[in-house]
Amino acid sequence: MTPKHAFLPLLALTGVLLAGCGSSAGPTEGGRAAAAPAAAADGCPIAVADLSAATSLTWQLREKREDHPLETAESIKATVCLYTAADAPQDGDPLVLRADVVTGADAATVKDNFAKTCADNGGQVAKSGTCERSGAVVEGLAGGGDRAVEVYLVNADKATAAKLTPSFPAILAAVR
Repeated sequence: MTPKHAFLPLLALTGVLLAGCGSSAGPTEGGRAAAAPAAAADGCPIAVADLSAATSLTWQLREKREDHPLETAESIKATVCLYTAADAPQDGDPLVLRADVVTGADAATVKDNFAKTCADNGGQVAKSGTCERSGAVVEGLAGGGDRAVEVYLVNADKATAAKLTPSFPAILAAVR
């Protein structure tokens, strides 16, 4: 399975999980999800309000998994956070953004793999930490030292990817 297709099983699982989530939207503020006081303590690297501000979409944190094996390197465990935006449907499903947080010695491996995978798939890593392929950015890397945060759109079609490309540096800047 190519790295590009390694996320297809996760996408299918995400669809099943989202179907079971219902529509329990959190508090809103001006049509956008409001940052709850506990947002900084949820263990995810991007606050929903910051993600919404960066993209002009309404995002929700749908799922968080601890010690989840990465699909591209199963020996590496990550905290995985899945965010969804129903106002940018992709083939009938919400748009999904995934953030993988890896700490410790494995962070260096994730950083190396990010650059290698970007290049192997015809992309270039920019100074902003994004990977641009075919004129669009759907993934980026943030974090320093022994922490790597890989952020990517799971199911964006070409039009959505193009629309969100200018937002990716702001998305990465929102990583805490």
